[in-house]
Amino acid sequence: MTQTTNSAPPLLDLVEEVNAQKAAVLDAARPDAVAAQRGRGRWTARERVDALLDPGSFAEIGQLAAPTGTGELMRDVDAPADGVVVGRGLVDGRPVVVVSYDFTVLGGSMGHVNDEKFSRARHVALRNGVPLIIFAEGAGARINERMGSTTIRGHERFSDLSLLSGWVPIVCGVPGPAFAGHANLVALSDFCVMTKGSALGLAGPRLVEAATGERATAEEMGGSTLHATELGSVELEVPDEAALVDAIKTYLGYLPTNAGQSPPRHSYSPTESERLPDKVLRLVPDNPNTAYDMRRLVRLVLDPGSGFELKPTHARNVVTTFGRLGGHPVGVIANNPMFLAGALDTPASDKMARFINVCDAYGLPLIFLADVPGYLVGTAAERTNIARHSMRPLWELGQSTVPVLTIVIRKAYGLAYHTMGGAEFHPELMACWPTAAVSPMGADGATNVIYGHHDQTATAQRAEVLDQFRDLEHPIHAARHAKIDDIIDPRDTRSALLATLQHLALADHHTGHWHPPKKRGITPV
Repeated sequence: MTQTTNSAPPLLDLVEEVNAQKAAVLDAARPDAVAAQRGRGRWTARERVDALLDPGSFAEIGQLAAPTGTGELMRDVDAPADGVVVGRGLVDGRPVVVVSYDFTVLGGSMGHVNDEKFSRARHVALRNGVPLIIFAEGAGARINERMGSTTIRGHERFSDLSLLSGWVPIVCGVPGPAFAGHANLVALSDFCVMTKGSALGLAGPRLVEAATGERATAEEMGGSTLHATELGSVELEVPDEAALVDAIKTYLGYLPTNAGQSPPRHSYSPTESERLPDKVLRLVPDNPNTAYDMRRLVRLVLDPGSGFELKPTHARNVVTTFGRLGGHPVGVIANNPMFLAGALDTPASDKMARFINVCDAYGLPLIFLADVPGYLVGTAAERTNIARHSMRPLWELGQSTVPVLTIVIRKAYGLAYHTMGGAEFHPELMACWPTAAVSPMGADGATNVIYGHHDQTATAQRAEVLDQFRDLEHPIHAARHAKIDDIIDPRDTRSALLATLQHLALADHHTGHWHPPKKRGITPV
């Protein structure tokens, strides 16, 4: 007779041992580390993942990872998950890969095994065509493991991220200090959001002091406000980590999972009339030199509450915002006369070029609302290399394949007119408000060129020429020569854009510009 036993099978003991090791790396088993991170006013790496992903969707990769470095510097080092939390998950029901560096483990530094996990994440994102989300907090490479010529090959993070660029959204959140290798990840992302008080730089304060003798705080080296406002190297600065996670989710909501898919359309119930209210007729002042806030018009044109402005505090003379029109995700570029009269400069050109690049990569139609007196000129402007930077948005438009829809609200002069989705880029809609003034140069400027700015001779002739130039700027002449599609009632701005987008959606065959069989274009900067 065979006797049965109630003892657990040996495999269960092994399973429990593994589970115990997994539990040991979780926040609940590390109260001192969690308390230290709380003392810094920041979330843990795992809390960020939990806040980002749909509940129960996280499947961790490499939870049992540990450093393999040898030598005195790595002896008896405790490094749970080797300092980075990696895995698959869902954001609003859509798949993503997430990488969250753990500042409580060796300062979030990048070690060999740590890099293997990041490499795995990149390859999963590449093969499966899903967004890559990175929380960057740390000071770059783990020097304890990195010294010597045998480390020279690295883990191909830069080549991988270059391959991912434009295939899937690469999003980076910076909730704390991000220097050296962590800053590289920011620079290779499509979208970066920093919490106020975080910092970003190619080298951290300790390395800078060791290399140059300069002493500076992390904030002085590269604080969040510097990057978001002055440099424009990140898209947003937000007050806290909850807002950081919300911004990442919002950004992803406008984009497809990968470039092979269409942007996600939201359900939309049209009103009886898409006409804008009469208040839009009072939006633009009668005096063409009086400023107004273009963002008010942008909000009126887009579906209610759908706007998401990028780089709102940088290069404020131009507005770049995601939004929806009839539920369709779109990118809007608009001049803002409240700043520099809406004129374009080097920062605005770079801001526009990057935005065009992202919209084209992920299939968002571009809507231009133009009120631009031209480019800033003069010795100061030239010393920003504006001759080349002014070509960046034009080059991106020439490379783009998404539909362009352009409405001239007021001024559209010279090169800046072309930059704002001008006719040479064959927009699907090319329309003007009756207040539009389109010309190679403003009437006043052209008159001054002819007669001299201070020359008051031939006053009557000067006034007559000025009147002629002002008349020629009126869009009625462009309409009579079939250079534009229409002059529209400002109240019909939204409906004209919406009708064009709906027609394009039904046609489903927008081809963009013809491109010759070349390998690639060469950027002007």
